[in-house]
Amino acid sequence: MAVMMEDLSLHILDIVENAVAAGAKRVIIAVNENEKRDILTFRVTDDGCGMSAEDMGKALNPFFTTKRKKTGLGLALLAQTAETCGGNVTLESAPHKGTKVAARFRFGHIDRPPLTKMTETLMMLVFGHPEIDFRYRHRRNGRDFSFSSHRFMESRDGEGPELIREVRRELRVGLKKIGAAAP
Repeated sequence: MAVMMEDLSLHILDIVENAVAAGAKRVIIAVNENEKRDILTFRVTDDGCGMSAEDMGKALNPFFTTKRKKTGLGLALLAQTAETCGGNVTLESAPHKGTKVAARFRFGHIDRPPLTKMTETLMMLVFGHPEIDFRYRHRRNGRDFSFSSHRFMESRDGEGPELIREVRRELRVGLKKIGAAAP
């Protein structure tokens, strides 16, 4: 039995937190859901420190990590989930050039976890790391929604209940307009 995260947004959160730990100042998250073509993809691209070719070759191994903990399960679990759901994971990285993680799934695969918690995931990222420029683009069946944290954070103090409500509203309304889940 495969171990999977309950929502694909948690994989995105894990990848982005790794990018932040790697010194990223800009993170681009792109999601594409295409029911007609039976494809769901997401890509996380960062401008962090990147990985050596040797580390990249080991990155999908659950027992490899560059951190103090003894396992690096995030990418390994993502790869396992993608393969279980008729897809794959690819990595591109180079030292001092950042990293791109791309995951592909069969949209309609019975075992594919949902992608329903992007609002909460982005809220945690934006307010947990207000110094980072998060760009998010979500395409669902040809309809697009784009979000930039920088647009909200650079003209404000980066905190306060009104700003939190404004960002949450922007995400929920935008995702709802394209038919993506936006609790």
